[in-house]
Amino acid sequence: MNLQELAGKIAADKNSKKLGKIIKIEKIQDQKTKIWKEMILILVHNIFRKDVVILVDAEKLLQAEVTYALFDLEKEDFEQEVRETRALMRLYKE
Repeated sequence: MNLQELAGKIAADKNSKKLGKIIKIEKIQDQKTKIWKEMILILVHNIFRKDVVILVDAEKLLQAEVTYALFDLEKEDFEQEVRETRALMRLYKE
């Protein structure tokens, strides 16, 4: 499957729990190794909080269905990444 076809699908963890919506797939250079990787950008939308975009490595994709894309992630680990990203956004906002 072409990774560009994932845009617009709903991202879910390996237990089929919703993570967010896939908005884009980009090649991004890793800061440490300087290697270009395919990254999937997932938009996490919450009514009472700011939206945040989380990067997920394309290698974590397990399966793509009609409306869902399943990733080799746990919902709790993903939520921890969302919390850390929101904390960084607050830090740099000031």
